[in-house]
Amino acid sequence: MMITKDTINQVTFENEDARLLILDVVSHTGACLYCFDTDIEITVFMALRIWERAYKADRKEEFYSVSLLDAKQIPFRKPRNRSLQLCALG
Repeated sequence: MMITKDTINQVTFENEDARLLILDVVSHTGACLYCFDTDIEITVFMALRIWERAYKADRKEEFYSVSLLDAKQIPFRKPRNRSLQLCALG
């Protein structure tokens, strides 16, 4: 399914911030967003990455598309910062 203003309510979001970021992308950029797995929850981190890339592509007048095909293979994952983990444990 292509995510549009009409279909955005069929997508699961972590919270309202994530939904608003994606709504801004589909409303104000030429990006094409596709979601094929109903088990995917779009997190704020993912939504922010999509938002940044969509606006960057628009500034460069390039095409931007992202497909969320499988919950196990989401293209945006938070990087692990081991130094922060060690500091928290220390």
